[in-house]
Amino acid sequence: MSLEDQAARLDTIATEATRLAEHARVAAQHFRNREIPRGAAHTLAVEGHLLAIRSGLDAIAVEHAAHSNPIA
Repeated sequence: MSLEDQAARLDTIATEATRLAEHARVAAQHFRNREIPRGAAHTLAVEGHLLAIRSGLDAIAVEHAAHSNPIA
């Protein structure tokens, strides 16, 4: 993975994190308004963004591990 590829992946992770936060705020408001189905739907969206973030970080970690040189 080139440095530009890694930077692009990190940009994607940042975008996902922003969307995650937006959905979390909306979910919280729906629950405050006792709109349970809507709150639950946004909570699932939070989880989806979290999974996308984890996937991006996993790819970066795997790439790093492939090139790292453990030194004692």
